[in-house]
Amino acid sequence: MRAPLLAGWKNVTEGVAAAAFALLFAAFTIQIFSRYVLNMPVAWSLEVCSIAYVWLVFWSCNLLVFERQQIVFDVIYQAIKPKARRWIAIFNTATLAVVFLAALPGTLEYIWFLRRRASMMLQIPMHLVYLCFAVFMIAVVVGAVLRLRRLSGACWQQHL
Repeated sequence: MRAPLLAGWKNVTEGVAAAAFALLFAAFTIQIFSRYVLNMPVAWSLEVCSIAYVWLVFWSCNLLVFERQQIVFDVIYQAIKPKARRWIAIFNTATLAVVFLAALPGTLEYIWFLRRRASMMLQIPMHLVYLCFAVFMIAVVVGAVLRLRRLSGACWQQHL
C-alpha cells in the first residue's frame, strides 16, 4: 500500500515540476520570438516566466531533490568521526525543523494576506503565486523529522 502511494506522489510532484518547466520554456520561447522576430515584445511572458520559476524552484526543492542530493561543501564535515557527524547532523536538522516550524505561521499568514493583491499583467492572485513556498516549508519540516528519525535509528550511519 505504501509503495504505490509513494510512487503516485512522486509522479504528481514530477508532473507539477515538469509542467512548470514546460510553461517557463514556452513563455521564454514566446518572448524571444516576439521580441527578436516580430519586434513586438510581450510583457505577460516575463510574468509567466517569473511565476513558473518560483514554482519550479520551491516545488522541486525537498519534494523532488532531497537533502542528500543537494550540492554541499562538506570537506570539514567528512573529516569528523562518524559519531560526532551524527550529533552535528541531528543538531543541524533539528535546528532547521524548529526554525522552519516557527516561521510557518507567519509565512502562512502573509501568504493569506497576499490574496488581496494580484500580479500586474495577468491578475493572478499573489497568494496562489507564493503558495508553493508554504508547501516547501512544510516539506522541509517533514523531511527534517524523517531524517531525525533515521539518524536516531540503528542504521544511522547510512543516513549521514
